[in-house]
Amino acid sequence: MRLAPTPEEQLFARTARELLAARCAPADVRAGFSPDRWRALGGIGATGLLVPEEYGGLGLGPGSDGHGPGGQHLGGQRLDEPPLGAQALVALTEEAGRACLPEPLLEAAVAAVLLGGLPKGADLLRGLAEGAVTVAVSLPAQDPARGPGPVPASASASVPASEPAGQPAVAHAAYADHVLVVTEDGELREAGAGPRTPVAGVDPNRGLARVADGGGRVLAREWEAAAGKAARLGAIGAAADLVGAAAAMLERTVEYAKGRVQFGSPIGERQAVKHRLADVLLAVEFARPVVARAAYAYDHGLPSAARDAAMAKVFANEAAGKAARGCLQVHGAIGYTDEYDLSLWLRRVWALSAAWGDSTRHRAAVTADLFAQDGPSPSCPSR
Repeated sequence: MRLAPTPEEQLFARTARELLAARCAPADVRAGFSPDRWRALGGIGATGLLVPEEYGGLGLGPGSDGHGPGGQHLGGQRLDEPPLGAQALVALTEEAGRACLPEPLLEAAVAAVLLGGLPKGADLLRGLAEGAVTVAVSLPAQDPARGPGPVPASASASVPASEPAGQPAVAHAAYADHVLVVTEDGELREAGAGPRTPVAGVDPNRGLARVADGGGRVLAREWEAAAGKAARLGAIGAAADLVGAAAAMLERTVEYAKGRVQFGSPIGERQAVKHRLADVLLAVEFARPVVARAAYAYDHGLPSAARDAAMAKVFANEAAGKAARGCLQVHGAIGYTDEYDLSLWLRRVWALSAAWGDSTRHRAAVTADLFAQDGPSPSCPSR
C-alpha cells in the first residue's frame, strides 16, 4: 500500500495550485462564486474528474481502474496512467481548501458518483465536465448505530438542527444550476424549479439555501448504495479540504509571527508561540495520511472503506479546529475581523467541520464498526 502522492497526483495538485494562485486571491474569494473561474477549472479537468469519459470527463470515477485508456489531459499534459478517483480528488480538494475556493468542486465529484452512468443524467454530466454547470447535493443523514455501511454525511451543515421538514439547507444551492436530492426512501431526484430561500450560514461562500420540497424529475430509485458511496467520497473530499485550509492558516500565521513585533522582538521568537504552531503542524501532518488512507480504501474497495472515511473526517476536523484556535490566538482579535484574510479560512473550517458529518457522528460510525456483532471490518481484503 503506497499512500505517498504519485507523480500524477502531484501534477493534479500543482496544476490546480497554479490556476488558483492566479484566480483565487482573497479578494476573489470575497467576491464569491465566479463562472469564469469555474470554467477554468473545467478546462483543466477538475470539474469532470469523476465524470465518465463518454461524457467528456477524465473518467476516474467508479468502474475506473486508474489505468484505463491513455490520452487524458490535465492542464495540457498527458496522463498515461491517471491516479484513481478519490486519490486525485484529495489532491484537488486540498488545494481548494488551501485557496479557500468558493466553487462547489467537491459537490461536482459527488454528483458524478450519484449520477454514475444514468442516461437521464447525461446532459448534466457533460455540463460538469465542461465547467458549464454547477451542482448542489443533498444526501439523507444516516444512523451510525446501524454499524458498517454508508458514512453519515450531509452537504448542508452549519444550520440549526430544527430545520423545517422537507426543506433542508443545501450548500451552494443559492446559485447552483442543478440540485440533486437523495430522499429518505432512496430516490435520486433533481429538484424542481421551486423557490430557493437563501439561509445565512457561518461561511457565506457556501451559498446555503433551502430547497422547496416536491417537483422535479426522478433520476433513479433504490439509490441508497450510490448515496452511501457518494457520502463517503464527500467526507473524504471535505477532510482533504480541511487539511488544505489548516495548512494555509498555518503558513499565514507563521509569516505573521515572524513580522509582528512586540517589546522589541518578533512574537515568533517566543516559545509559547513556537509550541502552539508546532502543535498545529503535527495535527495537520498526522491528519494528511489518514485522509490518504481513506482515499486509497475508497478507490480499492477495501472492507474498511466506510470506517476509514469516518476516521479521515474526524482527524481532519480535529486538525483544522486546532489550526483555527491556534492561529487565531497568535493573531489576536484582528483575526476575527471580516477585513482580515484569516477570517476567510476560519469561517470555511467552522462550516466544513460540520458538513458531510461532524466529528460526533463520524466517531459514532467508527465505534459502531469496531464493536459490530461480527467484528470490525477488516483493513485489507481477504486473500
